[in-house]
Amino acid sequence: MTKTTKKNRTPVDLGRFKGFARYDGKSLKKLYDDWKSKTSAISGTSIGFYRYTGTLYDYILGHGISGRVLGNSGPAGVSEERKFKNVIGAIEALANNSEFDSSMINEIVKVYNTLTRLNKDDESDENPRNIAFQDPIDFDDETFEILDTGTVYGHYITPNYIEHRKAKASRNKKIKVPSKIDSSFYSYDKGKAEPPYWQYTLGPKGLITVLEEALSTMKEMGLDITTPISVEKKRGAGEYSYRNFAEFNGFFKRIFSKNNIKNFITPQGNISTDKIQRMLRKIKISPENNAENEEVKSWMDAKGLPGTIESFYIDISRRQINNIAQKYYKKNLEAALKAREKKDESKVSKSWREMIAW
Repeated sequence: MTKTTKKNRTPVDLGRFKGFARYDGKSLKKLYDDWKSKTSAISGTSIGFYRYTGTLYDYILGHGISGRVLGNSGPAGVSEERKFKNVIGAIEALANNSEFDSSMINEIVKVYNTLTRLNKDDESDENPRNIAFQDPIDFDDETFEILDTGTVYGHYITPNYIEHRKAKASRNKKIKVPSKIDSSFYSYDKGKAEPPYWQYTLGPKGLITVLEEALSTMKEMGLDITTPISVEKKRGAGEYSYRNFAEFNGFFKRIFSKNNIKNFITPQGNISTDKIQRMLRKIKISPENNAENEEVKSWMDAKGLPGTIESFYIDISRRQINNIAQKYYKKNLEAALKAREKKDESKVSKSWREMIAW
């Protein structure tokens, strides 16, 4: 059995870049498991969903944020990509340290922002507490035809609705009369109802609080990017790396030192940029501050990515390598080439003397 550590190393797929995320997901797991347990324990029938046999958790999975529907049919259906099951799947992966990817991160951020916006707007038709139904205010005592209706929000099982159903059931025993529900579930004023669906999505004990913890968890995670980041088309990236990253700078100082530089010059007298490029891809680099982190994220085209990049590898072009060499190590290069010329001249001279002696 794998021993759980404070910060597990979890595989993460960021599209073009792969790596690992290290974070402490204990608080998120506890909060999510509690939310899931509570919503799974609430049956649809216990909260007035008489045509629904699943639990509130199942109901939330299959729904999302949708507009108002007049009548007593409940929330409008939403497309597959807008259903809560997508973000709940992302939360589960994060909470259980399962492999996750950039689409899951985006889903958590997107849904949290949407729910936060709706929470600030109690008048929005998309807010679950404002799902609209027609309440039978008055009906004919003989035909039971509804004569007048009023808009009620949050839930349709009002005292008026129960009274109308009782009247119809008095003549037709097949008609079911629902039980009374908590009066807080519905309201005749917008932004006041607190139906279970709202309570466990936007309410104080809702999915929004789980998403907030998920965001906090991601902001604190450390990212180790294992795919070398190509910066060939990123203007100034090579120069920036040389000036800011000690590992990068130290690598060039070592290979272009007076004792080593001869090993990185081709027989034709050029810099062995291909060899240097391959070696550099294996050098692990660690940003030291937020500015450096944001710069690396911009190279990845991942601005806004939560978390801190704690290590990465870089892939710079041969042109960028040559530029650094010419700018910072030109004297060493010239000295190495002169030393090689003298050595070559010495070999030629010796060769002729040997021939004459022969």
